[in-house]
Amino acid sequence: MAEIITGPFHMDEQGFLATIEELIERFDGYSSGKYFAELGKIHDEYGEIGPLSLFDEKVCELGKELFCSTSWVANLAWAMISFDYDLVEHDANFLDGCRNIVRKYGMSVWLYEMINDASMAVALQRPSSRMPFQIGLTCTKDVFRRSKKKGGKYVTGKKKRLACMAEYLQEVYWLAAYSLLRWGEEEPRAAEVALMVLGYGGIGMCMLRDDPKVVDSGCDEDFSYRNLCDHLRDLRIQADLDYACNADLAESMLLEYPACMDARYLYDAGKIVEAYRVLWNKQTESASQIMERVYQKGAYQVTNIWEDPLYLHDLALSLLGAVGSRPLTEGFRTRDDKMFQQGVESLRRTTESVKGMGLVMTLGGYICFPEPESRDDALFAPRKEKKQLMDTCNGLRDLSTMVALYRFPRDVESLRATRALLAHDAKEYIDLMDPYMGSVDETGGNEERPVSVGD
Repeated sequence: MAEIITGPFHMDEQGFLATIEELIERFDGYSSGKYFAELGKIHDEYGEIGPLSLFDEKVCELGKELFCSTSWVANLAWAMISFDYDLVEHDANFLDGCRNIVRKYGMSVWLYEMINDASMAVALQRPSSRMPFQIGLTCTKDVFRRSKKKGGKYVTGKKKRLACMAEYLQEVYWLAAYSLLRWGEEEPRAAEVALMVLGYGGIGMCMLRDDPKVVDSGCDEDFSYRNLCDHLRDLRIQADLDYACNADLAESMLLEYPACMDARYLYDAGKIVEAYRVLWNKQTESASQIMERVYQKGAYQVTNIWEDPLYLHDLALSLLGAVGSRPLTEGFRTRDDKMFQQGVESLRRTTESVKGMGLVMTLGGYICFPEPESRDDALFAPRKEKKQLMDTCNGLRDLSTMVALYRFPRDVESLRATRALLAHDAKEYIDLMDPYMGSVDETGGNEERPVSVGD
């Protein structure tokens, strides 16, 4: 059983506060009405909008430093462009709230409250005041608008509202994972909590309770999540020992980094499909049922990890991420052969890419997208096409980040590279990982296209 580390999370809160203070100061020109007044003077003098540029690119730079590539950054940009005071005020209040909570209670409490707020919004089917006014292509103001003619009922259906809140929750998970990696470089627990937030949602949130400040803020003092976290850790250690003791892999054990990481990925990818097929006609508990049992009652003895649905579920996350692994894990859970085969095919394409280019370059490829042939075509593409593109980009971000968190070393440079994957920062990732990429020619090339999360 792994030793439980408790105590305050060592986050760079001063760095965070200095950055958000600078952002608030620059955004004040919009929220105070100063820029609106300047624009009004120009309009009065010239009878139209003058040549004055009121878009501050530094606001977006600071926003991305604080909130990664989430909708809050896009909202800041849209507020500056639109000159809609309601939107500007919404963003200003959000920034003030983030700063005040971190200043008074710390980053652990802020992240816990953000995730809890989004989770409650989904559970209660009620929008949150912290929700961005624009999430992806969805205007939350329109989704949650009520009609006086219909007696105050929502104008949109329940399904659309729930989808919007689920998207909000996912944005918060990305924000929490990024914040832990960006501001928690000196915190040994940060990467593991980020992994669990992305892979297991609420369990990752609960891990923040290991910080006494979170408990002191009034959260539920239930530490049963440690049962599950410790058990998953033990399963991964057991799998490492199983791999190390496999006599047929003696040659792989002599490989240097990152070739040894590639070999382990390919080994796991082959074993998981074989293991699922062996269990296909057997009655098994689902991974979620096992997690609930472990959460409540504690760990259980696992004699063969390749017959354990929970370990296989966790392994699938480490191979394809939460979104990409869904056809494989759900196909097995429901014994849906068509869905399962889609998952197998996605995994096959990824393994072919790893064979040809290595895992480091494969993950980097997921965030390096070619420029569209026509920016206007991309900008004015039908909503359905835009949505599909955004879902694909987000899915690949999830895949690359989760695989890196599971399989990259936990040194500072590797974690910074993982953060670059989450932020879609291809330049930073290449700068950090270039020594381990080699070239396609040296590794044998790769004729297969990488997996598409939408496949």
